[in-house]
Amino acid sequence: MSRAITASALIVAALAASTAFADLRITEVAPQTTAGTPSTINGDWWELSNSGPGAIDLAGYQWADTEDALPSSDSNFFPAITISPGQSIIILEESASSLAAWRANWGIPDTVVILGIDAMLDDATPDGDTFSGLGNTNDGVFFYDPSGVQLSSYLYAANTRGVSFEADMAGNDLGLSVVGENGAVLGANGDIASPGFAVPAPGAMSMLALGAVLARRRR
Repeated sequence: MSRAITASALIVAALAASTAFADLRITEVAPQTTAGTPSTINGDWWELSNSGPGAIDLAGYQWADTEDALPSSDSNFFPAITISPGQSIIILEESASSLAAWRANWGIPDTVVILGIDAMLDDATPDGDTFSGLGNTNDGVFFYDPSGVQLSSYLYAANTRGVSFEADMAGNDLGLSVVGENGAVLGANGDIASPGFAVPAPGAMSMLALGAVLARRRR
């Protein structure tokens, strides 16, 4: 067995080991759109990514913008939808009738899953709200498994209107989105974000880069 093949096998094993402990992560939060954005596409949104090795059915998972003992009156439940390894989905404060316009604003394909307010489920004591609105200051997103255990959170002190906050798949805070960095683009309405694209964990990126180097050496 050659050194290159052995090294490649170690890389695969290391990647498998690193992803075995990975989880569902909040990888982007957009509290407020640029002023003047049409009301049909100016809803708050956030992004959930699966950094683990297996597909996960989100039925029963929930989120809120307050850190409570759940379920509570602020709980927003996910429908029975599967998120695949490496996939990122959008949770959007807009109805199904606005999704096409929202996609067009960002130029993202139909393959990016968007859960609007029609798709999400209310709590056991429904108040008609399936998206906890995100404030301009001192707010955040808290994500929980079906038993109420918090899996991920993202908190911010103050937002910059029209610019999303980013985190990588390991949960590291990357700060505000910048056009041309980490997949961020300029939307037609002037917002800056990267909906549907999450930054891999640093370890995964370095392993993949090393694998590419070794592959080139074998040629």
